[in-house]
Amino acid sequence: MRKSIKQIIFTLVLPLMVFTSCIKDELPNAEADIVDVLLGKDVIISKKVENERITIFISPGAYGDRKNITDISFVLSEGAKIIRGNDNFDYSTSHEIEVISEDGNWKKTHEVRILDMAFPTEYYFENWSENRSTTGVYDDCFEKLMDEDGNVSDLYIWASGNMGYRITGNGKKPSDYPTYKTLSQDDAHNGAYATILETRYVGAIGQGSPLAAGNLFIGEFSGKGINIMKEQMKATRFGMPFNKKPKSLKVWFKYKSGGSINIYNADGDITGIRTTDNDNSGNNQNIENKDYAAIYAVMFDNVKAKELYKGKNYLDGKTILSSEAEVGRAILSDNDKYGTPTNEEGYPNEYLFKELPFTFSKQIDASRLANYEYSIAIVFSSSYYGAEFQGAPGSKLWIDDVELICE
Repeated sequence: MRKSIKQIIFTLVLPLMVFTSCIKDELPNAEADIVDVLLGKDVIISKKVENERITIFISPGAYGDRKNITDISFVLSEGAKIIRGNDNFDYSTSHEIEVISEDGNWKKTHEVRILDMAFPTEYYFENWSENRSTTGVYDDCFEKLMDEDGNVSDLYIWASGNMGYRITGNGKKPSDYPTYKTLSQDDAHNGAYATILETRYVGAIGQGSPLAAGNLFIGEFSGKGINIMKEQMKATRFGMPFNKKPKSLKVWFKYKSGGSINIYNADGDITGIRTTDNDNSGNNQNIENKDYAAIYAVMFDNVKAKELYKGKNYLDGKTILSSEAEVGRAILSDNDKYGTPTNEEGYPNEYLFKELPFTFSKQIDASRLANYEYSIAIVFSSSYYGAEFQGAPGSKLWIDDVELICE
């Protein structure tokens, strides 16, 4: 009798399981993303495939004036289709491609730029755009690039962790986020804006990321294939191909430490204070255990990085200052990283100027340099150990008028 009942239950449940599985398998995809961009020629030097913004850097002159690039193709989300922009091959300026999801319920417009590889070496943080979503709006910083014909393109070489912070729901306006532009012209060193990086407490809502340091870096912040809240060190992709040998990094900044370098657990509870440094600056004993700023640039061999990191030609939060692919760096290592002079209220109202020289651990091959086989990463953060979720809420770094001096 018992066996008979089991057989009946199995007979009833099995079709239900199969039916449910079939429904699940047959549900149309709701994504409308461009996953990758391909060109017929082997001329792509670098790509940034972000949420709604895609930049492809190609060998200079490979497609002339870029007004008739017909051998371009797009890799889309499963089942998605292009419904606008695929019949226009003029990529001399920004180009819109609209994609609809397989289920037909979602549309997304992607801004595609194909640019001859060029890299600015002066950064004034004057250009900002708003990245909007249903959970808030944050600031994105970009550069302006002018080609030989006088055409100006928006160049999104800077990235931050704002996209990850947006998931917390704590950012309703740009200044709520860890990285944002100055709110007053008086707070910039020159021009209308500077960038502000501020360490924010997230707590348990961060799903393992209890602290969010303000950061700005050359590269890409991507959550593809990872849990963006739990694996933020993998989400930071540092560096872009570069064909010049740097001599120094010039920067104007001011900094206010938020206090001791707190060590947090996944629930956001303080479990200790960090007392020693291993940042290779020579300061092994921290001044009063204070949180401090990260200001540095790293040049690395992107071919070597690709060999070391399973095809990834960039460095991430774990490898940016410890990789065998590194060939040289410039880093702020003196006591100004703990805080700059303040007024009577304890507020740093004056910018300091620093020129940080590059020191090289390996020789640079001139022919490989000309072929963009090296990359440069410039990194700023309000908490040096922010990538490890260690720091002090309220630590605040202002950055303006940065220049990369090259030979």
